[in-house]
Amino acid sequence: MVTVPSRERLISLFVEVLDYPGPGTAGALGELERLLAGPAPAAADIVARHRDAVTPLPLGRLQEMYTGAFDLDTLSDLDATVYPYVGHHLFGESYKRSAFLTELAGRFRAEGFEVERELPDHLVVILRYIVARPDGELAAELTVDAVIPARERMTGDLDEAGVATEPATGRQVYQLLLAALRIVLEVVPGPGGDATVPVAAAGPTPD
Repeated sequence: MVTVPSRERLISLFVEVLDYPGPGTAGALGELERLLAGPAPAAADIVARHRDAVTPLPLGRLQEMYTGAFDLDTLSDLDATVYPYVGHHLFGESYKRSAFLTELAGRFRAEGFEVERELPDHLVVILRYIVARPDGELAAELTVDAVIPARERMTGDLDEAGVATEPATGRQVYQLLLAALRIVLEVVPGPGGDATVPVAAAGPTPD
């Protein structure tokens, strides 16, 4: 009997591979690709493309690629599409993002969810919360109203199959993982076998 991985297990692996690379990153990437093959083969294929790009790299070079892909200080306006702060993509650098950060931090504290080092709207932080509180109302809200719309902006120059429309860069290598993440959020049932997560097509408009 084939065991279908839970969406929470898959998202926990996305947390590992979208976080700063370390000794366990390669193993998490391989496990993610393997587990996706059953419930989301299109996502598995996209993860495989990411794996092919990063596997030959020594850890130090991969860490440099990660920093170059996600650090706003090193990004051009085009490359900033992968800036990992969800509130930035939803609201821009405006008072609306500040309000979003304040509310998110308060709701995290109320549920005993600790945020270390990063702002509460960092994609990896939000994914960790979704894994920790999969049945909660806030997890569902963040998935539909924040993560999916932000991910659409973060993968703007990939086609629907997750294929780069220009020569691959470090940014696009990580955009592949974001494209695979969206597929998982849409097609892999959540707690209780819920139906496909609906996509919030537009989301909030940045100022």
